[in-house]
Amino acid sequence: MRTGYDAWNGGDRSYVLDNLSPDVVWVTPPDDPDQDVFRGHEAVSGFWNQWRAAVGQLRFEVQDMVEEGNRVLAVVKRSGVGRQSGLEVSDVVCQVYFFDEDGKCSLVREFYDRNAAMASAGITQPTE
Repeated sequence: MRTGYDAWNGGDRSYVLDNLSPDVVWVTPPDDPDQDVFRGHEAVSGFWNQWRAAVGQLRFEVQDMVEEGNRVLAVVKRSGVGRQSGLEVSDVVCQVYFFDEDGKCSLVREFYDRNAAMASAGITQPTE
């Protein structure tokens, strides 16, 4: 997981895509004003491109990570600045990754609330 974030921060989105199932489902936070669901590599790449257009290359700083079974909860600070717009984003998002039997990520669910993220993943371990 940390290698994936490092690859992303270095501009290597293909590394991240290679570790997602071809039929991955990516669900943005339920309380996001533009909440949406993206299915498959093409849709997820399009979603990432929307963010890049608005705020440039997003960076993710891992603040906490908990693994339980086939699920990983990553609490990350994401930040970016739009090259043309100057729009800045800096927030904390909880990303829950669900992995299939082949070790590929088949589902990503994002939350702004850590407790909701933990509940969605069935994670019972306390986070730091």
